[in-house]
Amino acid sequence: MQAKSFPNSKKWLSGLKDSCTYGGKLLCVPYYTGARAVIYRKDYYSAAGLKVRRRRWISSSPTEEADEEVRFGPKLLGLLLPGKNWYASMGFVYDYGGQIASSQGRKVERNAQLSAGDSRLDEAEERRRALSRAPLTVDEAHPYPSIPFGKGSVASFVGNGWEWPYTLDPKVGNPDLAPVMAAYPMPSHIKGRYMPTFLGGSDLAVPITSSKKSLAVDWIAAFTNSANMRASREGGGNIPNATSLVGLTKGNPKVEPFAKAAKYSWFIPKSPTGQMSRMPTYFRTCARKS
Repeated sequence: MQAKSFPNSKKWLSGLKDSCTYGGKLLCVPYYTGARAVIYRKDYYSAAGLKVRRRRWISSSPTEEADEEVRFGPKLLGLLLPGKNWYASMGFVYDYGGQIASSQGRKVERNAQLSAGDSRLDEAEERRRALSRAPLTVDEAHPYPSIPFGKGSVASFVGNGWEWPYTLDPKVGNPDLAPVMAAYPMPSHIKGRYMPTFLGGSDLAVPITSSKKSLAVDWIAAFTNSANMRASREGGGNIPNATSLVGLTKGNPKVEPFAKAAKYSWFIPKSPTGQMSRMPTYFRTCARKS
């Protein structure tokens, strides 16, 4: 496969492109994705006198975070950030130029510097301590935010786009919250950028056993053109596969913030066995530190 054979390949979202690339070779084609952003209650932010700021949580001044906690009040968490949410925590690491692992030939080597004393993890832990007080044992595999968020005890949480409607499910959330909910990308410490987010989504590939590989490549190219990316966004609220197409989500408050967040992204390294490197163990240090 050659990237130039497919529409918008020069602008593919980096996290999606990385998921399709191994050893410098393109093995599949990015289709669509989902990203994480801050989902929050506008009424709580307004009552606390807070505005959504590009540099929220990133200020080096602990006074700012403490002051935000006071503004929200002792019974209301400004942010729900559990100790084992490695998706959100790794955003801080990548924002400061780190990575969780790297590919060395046919081996995936973990980043040995990611330990309890690593300043990039400390940054995430600082924010969690100052604003969250969420359970240390909860991880990202469980849809935890909707319950406390729906009960009115949390002002914001870091979540995927699909978690927005989940919070409005009457079985686990609160459908009455719809008018006061909004989202914004996680802010970076770098001016004019957002914190890199992990991308999950779908890729398209041609099976090695296919007898019509050329035809399959042509079909994927047609299926991922700009017109079909637009249709995918309109039909399911998905994020298109390229930064040049992010504008297609403009005006949709349930998709646009997550699409903006996806412009800066990362993906875990691949291994020749087809297994992705497993990361949650590195974030046990976050839980131990408290």
